[in-house]
Amino acid sequence: MKRNVWIAMITIVTICCVFGGTFHHIFRRGTGFLGRGEIENMESGLEVFDTLRVDANLMDVTVTAGERFDLSCEYTERLEPVYEVKDGTLTIRQRTYWNQRGSSNAYCSLTLTIPEQTSMDEIDVHTALGSIRLEGITASTCGLQSNMGNCIVKKCIFDQTDLMTNMGEITVSDTDLGGTEVNNDMGEIDIEDCTFDGLEIMASLGSVQVDAAHALDGYEIELDADLGSVHVNNRNEGTRYHQSGDAGKLSVDTSMGSIRLSY
Repeated sequence: MKRNVWIAMITIVTICCVFGGTFHHIFRRGTGFLGRGEIENMESGLEVFDTLRVDANLMDVTVTAGERFDLSCEYTERLEPVYEVKDGTLTIRQRTYWNQRGSSNAYCSLTLTIPEQTSMDEIDVHTALGSIRLEGITASTCGLQSNMGNCIVKKCIFDQTDLMTNMGEITVSDTDLGGTEVNNDMGEIDIEDCTFDGLEIMASLGSVQVDAAHALDGYEIELDADLGSVHVNNRNEGTRYHQSGDAGKLSVDTSMGSIRLSY
């Protein structure tokens, strides 16, 4: 009985969050019934940099490989990003939008291009509301955090990785993650065709799927699903799974959601 009550409470909270998020996206960001309003454009070439720091309130951020250092952005009034390259660091910030009256159509989407084969020292991107996407990027350290939005990483190479969302999905594919921490309060986590030295995943509400692109026979593995099931190579392991090893470490813990591991 207690478990049924708990599941019902979680379901109600989830529905409220979904409706709240939908309302926020439609009426605050203007991507639905109200439209986006008048869109302004900005495009600029950039000086060479090896460190990227983004701190934005409302912004979709895409970082991708291309021919040269370049920045382009579409935004509505008063959401133009402010950026500066200094001492090899590109810093991008944004004016706060919550204090703007009548800004129901707020929208901002930024694309940053980095030359192919460029190895970055650090990438640090934080958005309060907006999705983050990285593709074809190499960096020593990478930290992505979205309070409300998705994190998507594809064909990247990192030594250290830290991915976090409060509400959204985390999707990583065809990437060398190095040592990695992944945290998601509400949403799915999908790690597909990736390699890693150490991988620690914490999920409060959402399932986790890990498809390793290398053998994990010598890894220490700890999988724990409080309210869910654990499957390893399509074999049902109940709610917990342990394997000893010293070649690397994989740890996955979900409060409510299943865990699927394949390699």
